[in-house]
Amino acid sequence: MSKIAVIGGGIFGSTVAIKLAHADHDVTLMEQYSDILQAASGINQYRLHRGYHYPRSSETAQSSRAAEPSFLDEYGEAATDRFNHHYCIAKNDSKVTGDYFLRFCDANDLEYELTTLPCVDPSAIDLIIKAKEFLVDPVLLRSLIKRKLEQSGVKVRLNYLADESIFDDYDIVVNCTYANLNFILKRFPEAQRTYQFELCEKPILKLPQSFKDISLVVMDGPFMCIDPYCDTAWHVAGNVTHAIHSTNTGLFPLLPKEFAPLLNRGVISNPPITNVKKFLTAAAEFLPDIAKGTEHVGSMYTFRTVLPNVDHTDERPTLVYRINDQIINVFSGKIGNSAQAAEEVLRLVGRG
Repeated sequence: MSKIAVIGGGIFGSTVAIKLAHADHDVTLMEQYSDILQAASGINQYRLHRGYHYPRSSETAQSSRAAEPSFLDEYGEAATDRFNHHYCIAKNDSKVTGDYFLRFCDANDLEYELTTLPCVDPSAIDLIIKAKEFLVDPVLLRSLIKRKLEQSGVKVRLNYLADESIFDDYDIVVNCTYANLNFILKRFPEAQRTYQFELCEKPILKLPQSFKDISLVVMDGPFMCIDPYCDTAWHVAGNVTHAIHSTNTGLFPLLPKEFAPLLNRGVISNPPITNVKKFLTAAAEFLPDIAKGTEHVGSMYTFRTVLPNVDHTDERPTLVYRINDQIINVFSGKIGNSAQAAEEVLRLVGRG
């Protein structure tokens, strides 16, 4: 039995901790915030990607599709397919055509049905498909993970920022800190790598009735998406351009001081800094009804972390690898890959 520290209480760290504890290891999960899933794992579009979103990266699409069953086996209680999922290809400025997208779906065994939507302006769209995907309820997911952590015997340390002393106290350290992966590796500069950090806003909107139960993505380029938010009548919005308030490439994310009170604090009502007007103006090109009485409930703010220089493919790999005999790194931006990544960590560690 190994004494293992898992750093980062997001979906990846929590799942890794549960898997290792079930394999008879002595596991402590360390999280700097007051609860698990407080950062990027709890602030996203909540879409369990099957692959439709990545027509420029078949590797990411295939990885997402392959990982979905293991996620549903682990966390299916928190997932639902009751919403209507749609992907639209924009008529102008898209990096792929409608024909290309359909060939991509066929090549990757992604089910679809050509359709129309009353809330979508047909003059702005090349095509619309109805897709088969799940959404994840972050409230249910957090509750489910807490139960699994307790049942598996994982020791959870909240409000705890791990430092380099961790290497003296544990046999193995699994680094699942996403935007802060390099922080714990200061003793091992050769193991640090460069990432692209994007400070993102996720607006929560009360949309007109025509958007009820609709999850919709306009692709593929500088466009937008809306997804139902938890068990509410609201939607969470995304925009490739306007969601990003600042970006930097380097070893660590750079947080503008005015965003410090907003970062990873859940839904902020009446936020002092928001791009919601830009979100709505851009969305109205495709969704005219969005200008009819949409209410801004609030916004969430977090860092999204991606590999640098992948904008041309939008590649989103899941990377699980050893730094040395003591340290394992886990990096991914797709919650659906969390159970699969945890199994890979378990393979590297071995059973107790």
